[in-house]
Amino acid sequence: MPAWKLVVTPMLVVGSLAGADDLAPLSDEFDDSASIAAWQDLGVVEGWGTPSYEMADINTTAPGRFHVVPGALTWFNHLRGLLFFKEVSGDFVATLRVRILSRHNPGDPEEPPNRSFSLAGILVHGPRAITQAAPDPYTTNAVWPPGDFGSDYVPNTENFVFLSYGSAGSPGTRQFEIKATRNSNSQLYFSSVGIDQGETEAWLQMVRVGDTIVCLRKHSLAGEWIVENRYPNPDHPFPDFGPDLQVGITAYTDWPTAAPFSGNVEDAYHFNYAPPVNGQPDLIAQVDYFRLRRPDPALTEGALQAMNVSYDPAANATADPPVLLSASPGAAPYLGEVPNVAYDPYGDWQTAQFGGDAGLPHAFPGADPDGDGLVNLLEFFLGANPLASSPGSLPRLAGAGTDFAYAFTPGITDGARAEVRISDDLANWTTVASRPVCGGDWEVHLAEASVEVDAGTAEVSVTLPPGAERAFVRLEVAL
Repeated sequence: MPAWKLVVTPMLVVGSLAGADDLAPLSDEFDDSASIAAWQDLGVVEGWGTPSYEMADINTTAPGRFHVVPGALTWFNHLRGLLFFKEVSGDFVATLRVRILSRHNPGDPEEPPNRSFSLAGILVHGPRAITQAAPDPYTTNAVWPPGDFGSDYVPNTENFVFLSYGSAGSPGTRQFEIKATRNSNSQLYFSSVGIDQGETEAWLQMVRVGDTIVCLRKHSLAGEWIVENRYPNPDHPFPDFGPDLQVGITAYTDWPTAAPFSGNVEDAYHFNYAPPVNGQPDLIAQVDYFRLRRPDPALTEGALQAMNVSYDPAANATADPPVLLSASPGAAPYLGEVPNVAYDPYGDWQTAQFGGDAGLPHAFPGADPDGDGLVNLLEFFLGANPLASSPGSLPRLAGAGTDFAYAFTPGITDGARAEVRISDDLANWTTVASRPVCGGDWEVHLAEASVEVDAGTAEVSVTLPPGAERAFVRLEVAL
């Protein structure tokens, strides 16, 4: 029977700093292929039956990117396109960086798409109580009304705003498109103003405060942010949004295939669940990151409404030159690059716990400012107070005979990798169970071991395998 000894030692990897934010965990830097499970596909959620894409993977086809190859679908009036989304309630700032490639010339995918309205970007969608949009049983035949064919689709209920980059009404030309839709009535425009035709990438941002949304864009890493438009405005009503929205990434292509179905709701409905198989999609979107943040409380709805925008209502187009973010001093300190920061859970915790001292040595992951034997990184993982002794947060070993369990209660659901490891000599350690940085289920690595998570308290209990006469167990945490 092993004589288990308890050892708690952290493995440290230093993180950077960011402000505390409850939306930030929904962000994705696309450096972990498993994070695709955290994205919902609107086509699946609403039950459209036919896939919205030909390929979609994270950190696989394109390292560090969300690689999306959409099918021949689009967003206009009743027509629906692709949306990978996160559920967001209330105010937010969403920022993404996207690379636009094409499919028509495999030898040079950096050529702009040559099928009109082939773009990708940020889309904010009003959720609908639709879960079986396609006919049930499924058929590719045209049917109407939907309710007579097992569908719960309700027409005139599309509400969304998007800002995207690619080729819009001028195939082969790099452009942005911006569109607002209220109850399936879409208002849009597109332009190449402010765009370097040699630039495959764009940086897009959308902010909501109350019932106002502002869309921004820039077209080089060091470029200035352009304030494109604000909703509502006299030409573009605000979508019928409630507090809860589906915020995420869209990619759509091949308007010539969709156009014949856009004239009425019956044809659009048919297209949505059974698009023609002879479409010519010409878009590959590769998203480098998607970042969500709460707006700074100082950024009020009035400040958004006072912003100068590039949209020229007289021409229903973008002013040339466009209006820069710097022209709106009431909002500029809170938008653009300020909220465009990677999710850094330890940095958020560090700032919340240490305030203005977050950058000092006593706030570093390996420091122990309260002298309780738990370094800050472990205090972070266990949800303890780094400035007051927390002996009750220590992992504990319990059991008798040959049955022993190592138990602890994490204070975070993601943001740090955790491993329970065992050794019989304190030199060579073997992983018993682990949880990845992105959170989720614990993985068991050794036979005869198991993990149980208490649904009420979130306590993790790792049953240890039989070991040598003397054995040690420890918890390792890494950022």
